[in-house]
Amino acid sequence: MAYITVEDFYNDAVSCRRLTRDEEKEYAGMMKNGDDNARRQLIRSYMPMVMSYVIKASHINGRLGLAMHCMDTLEKAVDHFDFLQDSESFSHHLSWHLRNAVAKYRVEQHMEKRQVSE
Repeated sequence: MAYITVEDFYNDAVSCRRLTRDEEKEYAGMMKNGDDNARRQLIRSYMPMVMSYVIKASHINGRLGLAMHCMDTLEKAVDHFDFLQDSESFSHHLSWHLRNAVAKYRVEQHMEKRQVSE
């Protein structure tokens, strides 16, 4: 998914609907069988959560870059999480990855600023 502005990202994320646990399991099963639309639905259902992390870190320059970095994190998390297990929830799993993604992005931005000023 490509966005021109961070507002485009926000508008798209606001329109996404959260899936129920049963729907997640259904889409996960379809995704395991190679259904890209099911994967897209899982990703889209968590875009509002990604948006909330981007908003919380809005003091960071390059919010669109942060949004794209967090979307990459979401896609990787969807690809590697076993939605069919019943122990850990995906939102808990994703929140851990998003916190790390924001921290990593912050460090990268700081390092880029340092290199420019030197």
